Amino acid sequence: MRKLLSAVVVVLWALPSFAATPSGVASPPLDMAGAVAIALEKNGDIAALREELAGSRSAAELSGTLPNPVLELEGASGTMTKSPDEKSIGIALSQEIPLLPVGKRRKELARAEVAVMLARLHDHERGVTEQVQRAWLDAALAARRMELAREQQAVAADLLGMAQARFQAGDLSEREMQLAEIDLRRNDLRQAEVVAAAEGALRRLALLLGLNGAAAELPPLADIPAPATDLPAEEDLLTAALEHRPDLIAQRREGEREEAALALAKAEAVPPVTVALSYRNERSSQNTYELDGGLLVPGTEQANDRILGVKLSMPLPLFSRNQAESARAGARASAARKRLEGGRHTVAAEVRDLLAQYRLALTALALHRTALGPVARDNFKIQQEAFALGEIGMQQLLYDTQRFGEQQEAELTALQAAIEARSRLESAAGLGSKGNTASTGGGQ
Repeated sequence: MRKLLSAVVVVLWALPSFAATPSGVASPPLDMAGAVAIALEKNGDIAALREELAGSRSAAELSGTLPNPVLELEGASGTMTKSPDEKSIGIALSQEIPLLPVGKRRKELARAEVAVMLARLHDHERGVTEQVQRAWLDAALAARRMELAREQQAVAADLLGMAQARFQAGDLSEREMQLAEIDLRRNDLRQAEVVAAAEGALRRLALLLGLNGAAAELPPLADIPAPATDLPAEEDLLTAALEHRPDLIAQRREGEREEAALALAKAEAVPPVTVALSYRNERSSQNTYELDGGLLVPGTEQANDRILGVKLSMPLPLFSRNQAESARAGARASAARKRLEGGRHTVAAEVRDLLAQYRLALTALALHRTALGPVARDNFKIQQEAFALGEIGMQQLLYDTQRFGEQQEAELTALQAAIEARSRLESAAGLGSKGNTASTGGGQ
């Protein structure tokens, strides 16, 4: 039964690799960087933000044009007022012309808004990158924990075999043999739990990669790389964070946007001039009197007048000079500068804290690998030999076995903490962000 369970576990773990790989074609293993690249390409929110950005960029380039001219047509007749000879027709064309470059200011504001959207897109990509890195590491560590669980199950099975042999030889009590059986069952249960956790980790990773949680479509995961041990200089990290971190860039772009809004508000405070050109054709008649043989004879005279006119109009800024919008834009610009200054201090403190955590995680991992792990492994082998020689009892050996398993788990946890600390430090410093080619040296 236990052999069948082990075989099922192996098949379940290998199933994603076989399902995602065509017959006869070896699929390359998926490392952390590859998972991030797939997620950034297929993430729905990022795709939507890119579409919005493209639309806003096109709109920004089309903004800032002059208002449309106004065409006026006019016709009048005196037929209804018993003046049938009175008729007029006119046409006028007016154009609003700003005295200051308001259109240019509007385009600058639209472009500043596009720059804010681009920075926010990069910051969202940074967040998705962190999520995918954690999910990939969880899935890879789950695979490593499955290997440890199989090793511990094999050790428990060997221990039960030794216990049964010593029991048949009369060198071990029935109670101690039962303890070995219980330990094997406990390891069976732990292996089932580890398998369930691994499947959940794969589903979460597949969901982030746009596979709708279909873990069977995932390629095999690459081995967990050793964390880089080189430590970047603190000043270099702070400089990179303050220059390249996307959320700080977004705050700077927001400040530039508010400055552009303030410039637009000041330009709109000066009212535009409206220039109008008009043409009218007026037909009219008037009573006339002519001398005819010494008598005044009444008559009418037709007139046809053509009038060309030019008109300039401009609102007088006596009461409203766009004071409300100017004050609002000025306050927003000042607030943006203060938020940026506060954000710079927060980011600097975060980078220093993460750098300290990274150094501590490297120290802890090195301690586990060079001291605690080897000592625990040697001690466990010694205790196994001592049990085989009858020098210690089953309970003591089980206790040492548990301690050895805890040490293995602690080493995995230290490895996870070191890699996560490195990833978070690089993310906090803006390394790997769009527009930044800096590197901390040493890869994962």
